[in-house]
Parts: sequence; structure tokens; C-alpha cells
Amino acid sequence: MPTRSSLSPDTHDSSTLKRKRPLNIQIPDVLQEIQTPKLNDSKALKDNISLSGIGFGVFSVKGKKLCMEDAHKIVSSLEGDPKKGFFGVYDGHGGRKAAEFVVENLHANILEMVDNREESRTKEEAVKAGYLKTDEEFLKKGVGSGACCVTALIQGEEIVVSNVGDCRAVLCRGGVAEALTRDHRAELEDERKRIEQKGGYVEIHRGAWRIHGVLSVSRSIGDAHLKEWVVAEPDTKILQLTADMEFLVLGSDGLWDKVGNQEAVDTLTRVCRNEEKLGFDVQNDTDVDDYVQVNVSPSSKLRRVSLVKHPRGHRKAQNGWNEVGEDEFGCENESPPSKSRRISWMKRVSMKKEMPVKESNMCKKGEGSGLLAACKELVNLAVKRGTLDDVTVMIIDLKHYKCNI
Repeated sequence: MPTRSSLSPDTHDSSTLKRKRPLNIQIPDVLQEIQTPKLNDSKALKDNISLSGIGFGVFSVKGKKLCMEDAHKIVSSLEGDPKKGFFGVYDGHGGRKAAEFVVENLHANILEMVDNREESRTKEEAVKAGYLKTDEEFLKKGVGSGACCVTALIQGEEIVVSNVGDCRAVLCRGGVAEALTRDHRAELEDERKRIEQKGGYVEIHRGAWRIHGVLSVSRSIGDAHLKEWVVAEPDTKILQLTADMEFLVLGSDGLWDKVGNQEAVDTLTRVCRNEEKLGFDVQNDTDVDDYVQVNVSPSSKLRRVSLVKHPRGHRKAQNGWNEVGEDEFGCENESPPSKSRRISWMKRVSMKKEMPVKESNMCKKGEGSGLLAACKELVNLAVKRGTLDDVTVMIIDLKHYKCNI
């Protein structure tokens, strides 16, 4: 309450001042195109994914979003043929529904269109039809989220790579990175002209070019509120598998915003080479049936490698482990090799000092352990450089899918 001395000259008495209730302020709902995802979906709450198998590895971590919106699909053996496979990385936005729908349907629609296409129809057109069918089916659900996609279909001697949005595929050919896809972003001149020709517009919002100030990618599956301008037509490239093709990296933009194409290839080749060398040394020096057990000391966080081979008939403890020192095994949920014997204590200590390992893992040669380690290395690199987005990295060993090369 102001004092009498602070009142204006035309104010005679403080008792004449009356406090009025302000009018209700009506705030219009102008930014409701993208709905906030609900957190009661257990799938949306799954933060990290770590998976490897023969010929592939994938690793994914959640960023600062409310829920994990990245997803992936792996069909490593199509029609029972281990030389055929389908792989996809999907980056959702505005919720996880679109990414979940793509996981369940995109590969099936693509395979249907490719397998049943007419002779006059190219494989590129068939893949495009599979993308558009998935988009049409999702739009009928009336859910306001979207997903960027990158897929790789391996059949025979061909690899078919497609994408919508800013998920990217990078080929490692003789140690050299080769981008197989183009990021569909609103700032691209041809994408901007296409949008403007359809009556839309592109403007800078929050430091990035966005369609109608909302979405930074110009192609996706879903995004019903912008569908007139944000199309689901993929770019597709078909390559013949050749002897110099080594790996294919599929990643969401959480990786590529922080890690360059050649840097990613250099990292994965270095990690895989180290893994192969480790496996070779283990097999020749200790004959451990291709197993390498990597331990992490819980107290000092120092990485140590325990390589143990037990003689036949050696008495086992009640829990199934051989009676060795408690420091010799660090993977509590893993079983030791069936055929193994002890290495001398001095030799084991020497190997621990000479063979540091960054990740804790039970590696088995030939089952993607090196690929998984490379995926983790790339994800960690993006996280260390400050990415706030979800990050998914999938690496495919193309040597596994070459038939007679």
C-alpha cells in the first residue's frame, strides 16, 4: 500500500484506492500440433538397447527427451537365408508412436512390394511404395507424431539403402567413408522450393530452419499436421556388393550431428581391428575356445582381462564356477568356457597390464562383439561431445552377406 507522500497530487486519500480483480487472461492453444507423449508406455521408457549377433551390432541410448523415441528393426535372416537381411534405424519425434508403428510395419510393406512387383516396376519404385503404404496406414490412426527412417535391404548381391529425414547410412569401402543417403532437412534448397511450391514456408526457429517454424526435417513418416509439405517419399540407392565393401553404418541424427562420416568409419575399423587382434591372440596363446572375458573392477574402475582355461576333471565350486580367486572373474551373469585351464598368475597379470579394454563385455568371436563395441564407442563419442538427442548406431558387417566374392 503506497504512503500518502507517494500518492500523486490528484489523489486525496489512500482510502480512495481500490483493488480491482484482473480480467481472466485467455491464452490461445496455438502450439498443439505435436502432443506430449504419455509416460505409461513401458516401451517408451526403455532407455538403453545393446544387441549383437552374427554380422551386426546395435547400441542405443536415450537423450534428454521425456521418453526414448529411437527404435530399430533387424531381420538378419530373410526367408531362412542367412545371406539376406533387413535393417532399419528409426528416429521418432513428437512421441514414440510413429517409430513403434514403423518398427512393426515398414519392413513387411517393403518386402511385400519388392517381392510382388511387376516386371515393369523398378526396385526403387517398389521400396517407395512400401514407405508410402506405411505412411498412409499410420496417418489413419490419427496420431500426431512422426519418424525419420533409414533402411538397408540385402538380397543376393544387392544392397538397397533408403531414407526419409535425417537418419543416415554410411558405407565403409576400403576404409573410406561413403555417404549413401542425403539428410532431408528444411534448409536444403530443393526441399525448400518443393515446400514453397505447395504453399508452405520455411523459417528459422530456435536456431534451425523449420517447416512452418515447427519441423526441421522435410521428409518423414507421419507428421499429419504437416503432411502436405512433409512427404514420405524416400531416396533409394541400389549397390552391387563388391569385395572392398566392409561395413555399413546406420545411425540417427543424434550421432551424425556430432560425429563425421569418416571419423565414424575410422573409429569402427580401429575398434573392430583391436577386437579381432584380441581374439586372435587369445586363441593362439591360450586356446580358450574363442571366449574372452573382460572384467571391470568395481572399486578402481580399472579394466582387466581374465583369460582362464581349466584342466579336465578340475573340481568345480557349487555355483558352477571353478575354484579360483574372486578377482579372476568379473562377469557375474556369464558362464565360463566349458573347456578351459588356468594360466599362470604372472602371465595373467602381465596380460591385464598390456591389454586394456574400455567396455565391460563377454566377447565371442564371430557373433558381433566387435561391432557392438564399435557401436558403443560411437555413441559414447557423440554423448561426450554434448548431444542431447537419442542416439542409435547400427553396424552391419557386409562381408557376412557376400556370397561368392
